[in-house]
Amino acid sequence: MATFSFFGNKTITTGEGGMVVSSNQTLHERAVHFKGQGLAAHRQYWHDVIGYNYRMTNICAAIGVAQLERVDQFLADKARIAARYRTNLADLPLTFQGEQANNVHSHWMVALLVPDAALRDPLRAALDVAGIETRPVFYPIHTMPMYAQRFQSHPVAEDIARCGINLPSWPGLSDGDVDRICDSIRGFMVGQG
Repeated sequence: MATFSFFGNKTITTGEGGMVVSSNQTLHERAVHFKGQGLAAHRQYWHDVIGYNYRMTNICAAIGVAQLERVDQFLADKARIAARYRTNLADLPLTFQGEQANNVHSHWMVALLVPDAALRDPLRAALDVAGIETRPVFYPIHTMPMYAQRFQSHPVAEDIARCGINLPSWPGLSDGDVDRICDSIRGFMVGQG
């Protein structure tokens, strides 16, 4: 089973929603059942489980299909953007997410780690002043309230969360846009000297 998000900032978007795929027939049928408000197949307008309205509208599906036709270009643009960030910032003490040989990286978001957690928020603030939107990397799931009773220490994930920043990575960014973002990052980092 796999899931795909089509939220507005994803490589392929329908504005919101997602997709579940499975080669397991039982899981597939169960997902379809829940998606369709839990309506029973054997009795009209009878809900035999608590279901949800997870159906995608036709217009959202059409947007997704149209974007799927352009996915190769989106991925190429995102790879170009990620490579430009890496090249432009290679001499700074920043760490980018690794890429594995024989894998295709989607470059959904270009994340970098600053060398000291105390620099993350000031860097984000400096970029914000320059009109550059960033976001922190996601918090580790084990730190979320619903897992508080099962809290474990995962120091690598916690360090990444404290030091990580997601940079703009929209496929429409030009090389000039990426260069301007890199210049702002460089200006901040050099100022920390």
